[in-house]
Amino acid sequence: MTHPNATTRSRSQRAVLPLLAILLLLAPAMAQESVLDSLEGTRSRAVSAYNEREWAGAAKAADSYAAILDEADLPHAGTDYALVAFIGGHARFELWKTDPASFSYDFDRDVLGAMHESIHILQDDPFFKHNVLGTAYFEKLKYGNFQDLDLENHANWHLQKALLARYTELRDSDRTAKEYESFARYLLVYIGRAFEMARYSKVPNLFLIRVREACRMGFGTKYSARFAQLYEVVGFDSGNVRAGVLWQTGLDLMNSEGADAEDVLQLFTEAAGVTRGFEERAEIYRQMADFASRQDGHSFRLRAVEFGRLAFKLNPSNEEIQKQFGTSLHVLSYAHYNSGRFHEALKVAQEATSFSWDGDEVAYFDLSRAEANFGEKMKALKDAQRAYEDAMKTFSGTELQPFLQNYANILRQFGLGRRADQIEARAAEGGGR
Repeated sequence: MTHPNATTRSRSQRAVLPLLAILLLLAPAMAQESVLDSLEGTRSRAVSAYNEREWAGAAKAADSYAAILDEADLPHAGTDYALVAFIGGHARFELWKTDPASFSYDFDRDVLGAMHESIHILQDDPFFKHNVLGTAYFEKLKYGNFQDLDLENHANWHLQKALLARYTELRDSDRTAKEYESFARYLLVYIGRAFEMARYSKVPNLFLIRVREACRMGFGTKYSARFAQLYEVVGFDSGNVRAGVLWQTGLDLMNSEGADAEDVLQLFTEAAGVTRGFEERAEIYRQMADFASRQDGHSFRLRAVEFGRLAFKLNPSNEEIQKQFGTSLHVLSYAHYNSGRFHEALKVAQEATSFSWDGDEVAYFDLSRAEANFGEKMKALKDAQRAYEDAMKTFSGTELQPFLQNYANILRQFGLGRRADQIEARAAEGGGR
C-alpha cells in the first residue's frame, strides 16, 4: 500500500530543512550540503522502494537515514524522519512475515518501535498507520499461538483505532457509496481477526462489545445480513463469546469450498465443549449430526448417530433434533441392512422407532424389513403396514412406491399374496388401502 506521505512532501516536511541547517552548524565534522543531500537522497530511496514494495530496499534506506542522523549527532525528529521511520518499520514487518525465522532485526524495537516513534511525531493518516501497526501486533500474536495478552490488547487497540478513524471520515457518507463499501469490507476483516483472538483469548467476552460496535458500523451496507449474523452470534449462549466464535467459525468453514470434514467437526466439538446452555449445545450437536450424515463413508454415518443422540438427550422435545436423530438412525439402519449386518440394522431401527419424529415412516420401513428377515411375522406385517399408511399421507407416485413394494413383499413372504395383490391393484387405480 502506498502511504500518502510517501509521494509528496508537506509544508511541515519542508520546514524541517532549515532546522537541520541550523543544527548542522553545531556539527563541524560534516559539510552542511553533504548531510542535507545525503538525507534527501536517502529519503527519496526509501520512498521509492516502499512504493514499489521493495521491502528490503526500503528497510535498508531507513537504516541509512537513521545512521546519517546519528553520525551527524542530529536528533531523530521532524516529519521527514517520521515518514522514513514508519517506512522502515512497515518494511521490516513485511520482511518478518516472509521468513520470521531468519529475521535479522529486533521485532519490538525495529518494527513496532519504529512505527510507534513515527506516530508519536506525526499523527497523519491514522487509518493507514494504525491498521499497519495493529496488523503487526496481530501477526506477532498469531505467530505465538495467541498466548500473549499484551500483544492481543495492542493489536485490538490499534485495529479499532484505525476503523474508528475511517468511520469518522465517512460518517456523513451514504452507506451504499463505493468508499463506504470498501470500509465495510475492512470491518469484516477486523471482525475476522477479532474472532481469531477471541477463540484463544483469556478474556474472550471483551470482544462482545468490540464486534458488535464494528457490526453497527456495517449495517446499511451490502453486507448487512452478514453483519447481523455476526452481531447475533457473539451473543450466543448468553454472551459466551468463545462458544459463539467457535460455532460461527465452524459454520463458515463447513460452507467453504474444499473444507476438510475433520477440521469442521473439530471446531464444532470445541464449540460444544465450551457451550453452557443445554439447548444451545444441543443445536451444535444437531448441526454436527447433519454435517456428518452428508459425508461419504460408514464411519461418518456412525458419528452422525452419536452426535444426534447427544443432541436428543440434551433437548428431546425439539422437533428438528428429533428429525435429525431419527434420520441419522434410518440412514445407518438402511446401510447395515444392505451390507448384511441384519442384527445391527434391527437394533438401530428399533431405536429410530422408539420416539415419534416427522418422517419416521422410513424408520418403520427399516424395522419391518429387519423383522421379516428374522421371521417376526406379526411385527413385520404391522410395521410394514404402518410405514406404508404413514407414507401415503405425504408421498405419492415414485416416492410412495418403495413403501408399497416393501409391504407387498412382506405380505407375500408370509403367505399373504392375495392381500398383496389387492393392495397393489388399489394403488394402481389411485385408491387407498
